[in-house]
Parts: sequence; structure tokens; C-alpha cells
Amino acid sequence: MKPVLLAAALLFSTTALPALAQDASTPPAATPPAAAPADAPAEPAPAEAPAAEAPATPAEAPPPPASGVMAAIDPEDVPVVSLNLMSGQVEELQVIGADDEEIGQVAAVLGDQNGQPQAVSVEIGGFLGIGSKTVILMLTDVRLDLGRLRTVLTKDEIENLPDFGG
Repeated sequence: MKPVLLAAALLFSTTALPALAQDASTPPAATPPAAAPADAPAEPAPAEAPAAEAPATPAEAPPPPASGVMAAIDPEDVPVVSLNLMSGQVEELQVIGADDEEIGQVAAVLGDQNGQPQAVSVEIGGFLGIGSKTVILMLTDVRLDLGRLRTVLTKDEIENLPDFGG
């Protein structure tokens, strides 16, 4: 019985209390002026100042634009729309270049500050992690090709990219 009462109290507090906490200090709506007698000359009504709009609440504000900072996306169930895969399915895919040479393997899917996938980090070169480096390929530069990611760049172009180090 106690869990039922506790659940009911919790439901009431989350639905009714915000309605009770509303600010009642908003000015009432302007009432129309009283009608003038029929024999009195019609006088133009003074122009009312437009009411100031209430500022948008944080829930209504659009997300801020993405910055140049990217980080690995942790959940594996984030859709990577351009590849029609989930982020967990993209990780560890082989990457091949425009010249059909194998380049490396996807280490992580990188997202912007809003968590939207924007790029992949690819481990290239080296042996057992020694001498390898990690480069970033934007999702606009790769496409899914028979279970691998194909990039528009050649292996030489990718090897000349700066090391991500992240």
C-alpha cells in the first residue's frame, strides 16, 4: 500500500505543483474602453504599446550551433544517418581509399557538441598499435561500400593528414 501512495504523491507533485507555482503577477488583459454616447464626437483611441514578448524558456530555445570540437560518441545506438548504420556498427569497419588500397580501421564515431555524428577517427599504419596514428575523416568524405567505408581520399593523402591524438 505504501508504494502505491508514494507513487501517487510523486505523480501529483510532478504534475500539479508546477501549475501552482505559476507567477500570478502578470498584468490582466486590457479591457476595451467604454462606449461613447451616440451624440459625442468619435475620438480615436490612443495607440497601445505592443506587449513585450516573454523570453523563450531554455526548453524552447533551439540547440546552439555545433562548434569545431568533436568527441567520441559513447552510446552505440546513435544513428549515423549518412551511412544508414548505428554508431556501434561503424566502429571497427575497414576503411579503403579511392585507389582501393586498405587504409585502416574505424576507431570511433565522433560527434559535435549536440551528439550528432560528424566524423570517424581511423587508425592507420603501424603494427599492433606501435607506429600508428589516428586521423579524422568527415562523414561527408566516406560512404558505405560492401561492408567497408570507402573514402574519396587516397592512401597517400590520408597518411599526410595530421595525427588526431585524441
